[in-house]
Amino acid sequence: MVRSTPPSIDRATALRYMGAAGWEPDAASAALLDRAEERLLQTATPRAVWRILPRTAVSLENRGRDLARHLQSCDRILLMAATLGSEVDTLLRRMELTDIALAATADAMASVLLEQVCDALEEELRAQLRAEGLYLTGRFAPGYGDCPLELNEEISLAVDSVRGCGLAVTAEHLLVPRKSTTALLGIADHPVTGAMAGCGTCHLRETCAFRKKGTTCFARN
Repeated sequence: MVRSTPPSIDRATALRYMGAAGWEPDAASAALLDRAEERLLQTATPRAVWRILPRTAVSLENRGRDLARHLQSCDRILLMAATLGSEVDTLLRRMELTDIALAATADAMASVLLEQVCDALEEELRAQLRAEGLYLTGRFAPGYGDCPLELNEEISLAVDSVRGCGLAVTAEHLLVPRKSTTALLGIADHPVTGAMAGCGTCHLRETCAFRKKGTTCFARN
């Protein structure tokens, strides 16, 4: 299903992804952000697909303690897959060959744009379920905490992401197009929030740039 493109990209979050949280861009940097944002908003074709299933419909055994804790007391799950489209991948590759600074900026902004698309979809689904007296946890993606990337395949198959939004999974469990994501949310008949995974179980804890700066990937400005 085609999703609308946000009118703008959250620059504060993009700067945080670039390791420049709280920095006020100078004129040249602001111009670079402007260029990256304009090209991305012109190029992106957001699409998403989702499905609500019983928790037992997807094999969640041996998927890590973090995901199990996140879904505690939830008897149904909402599976989601979303992408900005292959055109964004092509755009980023071209930028990498011609302007590395623009490419790095656009890459971070594309990640934020994808997150905004998912946020908007989640809020719509949350409102629909709330009208039925149901509650959602936050999104939990494969690769987060101690949850293996292999779960990407099961989510993709369950929602038929190839036909639904053009998202496929490689033999290495990565997503194509690159600026894509899958996610899993718990559903319950009472308020639930899920549980944030900690750094202690994260696959990237030894090399994480955020931890080196004394913060986390889920910190907000």
